[in-house]
Parts: sequence; C-alpha cells; structure tokens
Amino acid sequence: MYAGMAKRLPQKRSFLEVFCVYLSLSAACSYNIDLQHPVVFRGPNATFFGYSVLEHYHDNTRWVLVGAPRANSSYSSSVLSPGAVFKCRVHSNPERRCTEMDLGRGNKLRESCGKTCQGDRDDEWMGVSLARQDKPNGKILACAHRWKNVFYETEYVLPHGYCSIIPPNLQGRTQALIPCYEDHKKMYGEEHGSCQAGIAGVFSEELVVMGAPGSYYWTGTVKVLNMTSNSFYNLNKDDISSRRYSYLGYAVAAGHFSSTTSIDVAAGAPQDSGGGKVYIFRIEGATLVKIFQASGKRMGSYYGSSLCAVDLNGDGLSDLLVGAPMYSEQRDEGQVTVYLSRSNGVMVEVAVLNGDNSYNAHFGESISAIGDIDDDGYQDVAIGAPKEDDYGGVVYIYHGSARGITSKYSMRLSGRSINPALRMFGQSISGNVDMDGNEYPGLGSFQTHNRITNVFNWNRSRPVITVDVSIYLPVSINISVPQCHEGPQHLNCFNVTICFQFHGKHVPGQIELLYNLTADVDKRQRSQPTRVYFPNNGDQTATVSQTLRLDIHKEECYQYTSYVREVMDVFTAITYEAAYSLGKQVLDGPQDRDLPHLTPVLRWKKGEKIAARNEIGGSISQECKAIFEQ
Repeated sequence: MYAGMAKRLPQKRSFLEVFCVYLSLSAACSYNIDLQHPVVFRGPNATFFGYSVLEHYHDNTRWVLVGAPRANSSYSSSVLSPGAVFKCRVHSNPERRCTEMDLGRGNKLRESCGKTCQGDRDDEWMGVSLARQDKPNGKILACAHRWKNVFYETEYVLPHGYCSIIPPNLQGRTQALIPCYEDHKKMYGEEHGSCQAGIAGVFSEELVVMGAPGSYYWTGTVKVLNMTSNSFYNLNKDDISSRRYSYLGYAVAAGHFSSTTSIDVAAGAPQDSGGGKVYIFRIEGATLVKIFQASGKRMGSYYGSSLCAVDLNGDGLSDLLVGAPMYSEQRDEGQVTVYLSRSNGVMVEVAVLNGDNSYNAHFGESISAIGDIDDDGYQDVAIGAPKEDDYGGVVYIYHGSARGITSKYSMRLSGRSINPALRMFGQSISGNVDMDGNEYPGLGSFQTHNRITNVFNWNRSRPVITVDVSIYLPVSINISVPQCHEGPQHLNCFNVTICFQFHGKHVPGQIELLYNLTADVDKRQRSQPTRVYFPNNGDQTATVSQTLRLDIHKEECYQYTSYVREVMDVFTAITYEAAYSLGKQVLDGPQDRDLPHLTPVLRWKKGEKIAARNEIGGSISQECKAIFEQ
C-alpha cells in the first residue's frame, strides 16, 4: 500500500458498474469445479461400480447412488452376478464407504412373476440405469435390462428387463416393473420378448419412461407408465420407422418440449437408417404421438444414443441435446447437436458441440443436466468423452445462456489430471443436486483404475462471486488553477475514488481482493509517458496496488490523489483501469471436517478482462481547450 495516498471512504450507496472476469482457457480448465478435494467412493472390483450414478437427497440427507451391474449381491447369494445398487452417504462418512441397497429381491434364482413368467436374475445387470423422480423427496428408478423370463425353458429365453421403484428414504418395500411382459406371449423378437426394458430410464413427477430397444426384432419402443393412473401409454406405430435393428429407446428423456405445463417424451434410435434418429412424442389420450423427429448427419455416428432434456435459455421450455459419440471425421471424435424448443413441438437446431474434436474421444457418450453451477441464472450441462486422452476420459462443461448455450466449453475436466491411473472418466455423469449444502450443485462421474478397481468420483462446486467495481473521476480537469502542492511546486491534481463490492451465494467470512489501479493505462500499454501519476515516497508511478478485505454486500471505497504532468496531448481522454484478483478467504468459527470448505472463485466471461475502466471525457476543461485551439 502507498502510505498516505489512499483514503478510506465511508460506506455509501452508489450506481455500480459490473465487470466480469476474463481467464485464459488454460487457467479456466475447471473454473468453479473443485479438483483439489475430490470425494472418491470405491466399490467392489471388476463390478462396473459407477456404470450409472445418481445424486439423491431425502429430507436433510444427501446420497450418491451408484450402479454396479456386474456385482454379486449380498442379498441374493445364490444368484450369479445380478448387479447391485449402492448408496454412499456424503456427510458423516469420512471413510467413503458405500453399502448395497436391499431391493427386496431375495435369494430365489427363479421366482414367479406372472402366469407364464419365471424370472431368472443371473447376469441381469441391475443398476445399468438409475433415475430420480423430478420432485422433492422423489423416488428412485433402478433397472436391470438383462433380466430374463425363462418360463418356456431354453427354447425361449426372453430378456424382458426389470425395474424397481425405490422409496425416497431408500428403505422399505420396492415396486417391481416388468413393462414388456404379457401373459402367454413367448415370441422372441416379434413383440416384446427381447425388449431389454430399462437400458435407459427417466422418472418425471408422474411418468416412468423406460427404453426398450429390443422390441419387434430390435426395432425398439418406449414404455411409459403413468404412476397416478397405473396405466401405460403406447406409441402410434404409424409415426415411427418400422426398420429392424433401429434400437428405438436406446436413450430416453422427458421434458416440457411442447408447453410449460405438459411432459413430453424423447427417444433415440441410434441405428435407424444407419445414421440414427431422435423423436419427441406428446401424450394424447393413451397414445404417444410424434411431434418432432431429426436424423443424424453421418452414417454410423450413433446419433440418438444419448439424450438430455434441459431448459438452457430459461424460457420454461425444455431444450434437447442429442449425442452422436461415433461421429467421425477421422475416427469417433463424436459430437452433440443442440435443439432449442419454440413450443408446440417446434425444435430448432442452434449449435453443434464437439469438445476438442479429439481422435477416438467418443464425445457425447454421456450428457447430463448439472444445474446452474456458476449461479448465472441458466442451466448448465456436462458432456463426457470417456475415451479421450487414450481412454483416460474427459468431461466438458457448457453453460446455458439467453441464446441457448455457449458454443465453446468453459471447463475441461481431464481424468488423467485428477489421477494418471484413471480410465473412462465421464462414462456416466450425474449432477443438479446441492450435495454439500453450499447452494451449488456438484458433479459426479464414473471412472475406473486399470479396468478392474472401480471408483466413483464426486467433485464439488466452488461458490462464484461477482465483484462490482466503480471508478469515480471528475468530468474534466482545469489546468489553469493548480490545486495541489508537492514541495515548493504548485501542481494540478484531482481525486480518484475506487469502490468495491461483491455478492454471491454461500460466501461466509471475508474475502481478500488484490487490485492494481493504473492511470492513463492506454499510454502505459503503448510504453509512452503517462500524463498523470501517483506520488510514491518522492517517486512518480502510474500504478498503485493494494489488498483489501471485503464483507459480502458491503461496499469499500478508497481515494487517491492523481497529479498532472505538463504534456502536449490535452485532447485524448485519460483512462484509469483497476485490474483485480481474488486472494484468500478469511473464515470464523469451526469448519466441516468431513467436507473441507471450498474457497470462492471470481465470475468470469470469456473475452472480457478482469478489470474495470473509467475515463475523464477530455483531459482538460472546455475553457482550456479553447485557449489551446486558438
């Protein structure tokens, strides 16, 4: 600090200019996703622990639910690798242990499930998909798409698929769903015999949506259950392609595509016509009627194998992201197409995302709505590229905006940077739940060590703060009457006042802010003599630096005296710039030992500098200008 130069002003209300932060891409690789304190849960080896992940809360308890579809079950010891779902408590769990959930299935290898149904749970892949009901204290949907009906013995092994609806408290009786089973139907492919329901699932407030890509000789379909009426909606078959091996239902989503008051269903068919298709269906009576369809742009791209419904622009309507992870210019770089909803089923393509367009990345293999992680009022999405970096895996973060979505990612989270041994980081992603009580959603992703040791990694979001900066200057400078003294000299001078204030969610204590205030910054940047300066112990400097502490929503102001040199350029405006950065956070009271406190980050916007500017409209008064112009 420059002694005697800065005068602290009393707090006052004023009009503040808001300036955003600029960071280079390399510095912004994780923005407010914390990579220094990952919460790692480890599961049984070689079980695909983390193949599906889901953040869940009930009352004041936060859980991470993890599917392990190749696991043995402690509740079904006589069944061979049926898969399991684990619950991992976030708080009060310093050892990061996860416990298997009792889904009420028992030890029976074959159990009656209908007049012509005998269930076989061997290798059923329980936990292949997980979904949460879209409401507070929602229920959970967990599916096993390889569950089989072996009533007709070896001649007809029918992989119908099985799902469980789990209570919000993760305890008690579960509800079984076998959406493709019908009494006395034994045809392997013609109807629903091999439908494999539940390979993808979505759970809205009232609807359970399950993809069934194996129905009708792998043409595929979507099974939609209304929980209130306990009835299924059926597709209007005239609306969709009847080509075999289209795999309709490989991915599903649900959202407000046609209006803000109704729920519609989206489904992907990644092999339809070779390039893949995506459909949106509206519920009319007991029927799902097509209101939109789009096709992939390249053969074999697997367009429609991943879907995400999310309101990107805040208009109350759901927009749709469609993954094509095998889209190739060279080999399987992958891409994601973004459609904005214009209501009534009108969807407009607004962007094509491709991450870093890396060789064999499989960008778009997973897409997840992760909530508003940067607190800018728009929903954000995470997109996985699990084979990028030689199978290390990468997760890219894109931000929603008034125009729909930022065309360039803001964060690139590399599995290799977290741990060089990680593989397939980003194969599955979950978010959109505040798991640690800091009012920001976190981000969870599956990863594995050397294909055997299975772990699930959860990264928390750091608070984002916005700094409001104002620089107050006189309208003009009158150099005809010196106002200051420096020794025996009479000099022209004026006051420069700079004020700071910050706001954000869940930012306790104080923050330190480091700033440099530079006078006549445009001249300085061109290495030219500045026309004004600050005195500094007998020296003259164009920049003053200071560190201050700020309380949230409390304005702090400092005043400096700036002196005018004798210069010829009296017509160009003098610009003052305050560049600033965030220092440490000062906290009071005890801290959470289980989840360390995360320091905030400055809000930034690509293309803008971390600085505030203001200028004196003309460097001298109008009266003096007239003298010089004569």
